[in-house]
Amino acid sequence: MRTHWFFSFLFFSVLAEGLLFLPPAGQAMTMQECVALALKNNPEQQRQQLDITLAEREIKQQKASNFGRLDLVSGYTHYNTSRTLTPMTPSLMTGDPDSVPTTRDLLTGAVVYEVPLFTGFAQTRAVEIAHLRKEMASAATRLSREQLIYNVKTLYVNILSLRAQAKAQDEYVASLERLHEDVATKLSLGRLAKIDLLKADADLQNGRAVAGQIRSNLAIMRSGLAALLAVDTLGELDDIPISATTMQTAATDIADTADLQQLNRIRKEELNIEKSKKSIDKAKSVYYPQLAANASYGQNFGPNDDSHSNSGDWQNREVWQAGLSLKWNIFDFGSTRAAIQKARLAERQARLTRLQTELDLKKNLREAVARINTAIADYTSARAEADMTRETEVIEQIRFDQGAADIVDLLTTKARNRMAQSRVIDSGYTYLSNRYYLDYLLEQGGEDVQ
Repeated sequence: MRTHWFFSFLFFSVLAEGLLFLPPAGQAMTMQECVALALKNNPEQQRQQLDITLAEREIKQQKASNFGRLDLVSGYTHYNTSRTLTPMTPSLMTGDPDSVPTTRDLLTGAVVYEVPLFTGFAQTRAVEIAHLRKEMASAATRLSREQLIYNVKTLYVNILSLRAQAKAQDEYVASLERLHEDVATKLSLGRLAKIDLLKADADLQNGRAVAGQIRSNLAIMRSGLAALLAVDTLGELDDIPISATTMQTAATDIADTADLQQLNRIRKEELNIEKSKKSIDKAKSVYYPQLAANASYGQNFGPNDDSHSNSGDWQNREVWQAGLSLKWNIFDFGSTRAAIQKARLAERQARLTRLQTELDLKKNLREAVARINTAIADYTSARAEADMTRETEVIEQIRFDQGAADIVDLLTTKARNRMAQSRVIDSGYTYLSNRYYLDYLLEQGGEDVQ
């Protein structure tokens, strides 16, 4: 019963903690709330955290190996000839042979302790490598966190973009429906030809198809965001106002002025180089002598054999020993040399990877800056075009109603205005996506997340 209550309490505690990241019913989720929920629930982020824990356990394991190991050993051996329970000296055997127990069935039990005293610094390097692996795991976890934040933000703004596109497309379809009804009415009155109705109907069907495609893409994006948040159903999302006044151009020299060495993606590669150096030193440890201490204490048991005066009686003898062992490899047919060369090649690979990472980062930074500034320019021009095409559409609608304009001109004007609106929406949210990408490259995406 107590176990049942404990698990019930644990379940509701975890559930309550998760609900803290969800907005009240009927309230749209903000981007910050989505990011916080993803950081808490995302399985990949939790797996990355476990990598740090595994690295910590490896450090403990390597440190513990410096203290050696204590083993309990036992065994049974049957011999074809008699054996003494302990090694005998000639003087003891000639003094009183009957007092020496002999057996053919020897049982042993002992406690053995072995500890390395000097391993050519191999153990020291192993501990240092374990520490470096932990730092690399921490850097990888922070990078994964930034990646998750960027993915959530990108999906969030893509959803907002598609939502705005769907709304604009619905308004466009509604306008086409009104035009279709107007053309049908004028056709019945003999003021327009049937081909005008067919043209209006074709544009209307195309508009509805585009609206359906936008909603399909919106559903896909919402499913992707729900997967990142590890929730079954994604609620409504809060809108992010976009205007030219809120947009900020990015510095074109940011790839050269930013402190890239402090970034985790560079730091991780630097740590990998250090780990490779330690691996070279560890491989060289074979060239040094290996010194170890060992000690054991135990008992040997067995029944006296038929040749003994006390045949069948069980006896035991204490056996203990302590010593040092030295092993120094003098020739291994090139195995150690190959291991060192392999470690050096790994270090060279690590250096090249670090260089390539920095080059790719600078390239991506320059691309992000260019895309941000391009999106701002596109937004400004698209906004101006949308204003002009909206006014042109109104004029063309008046001319069409008065019979002074062809329906093709009106449909073309409406399509141009819809395309301009689409550019406004697309360039605005593209700006946000590129801004979030720049924050991801500079590992600043989580600064607004508690």
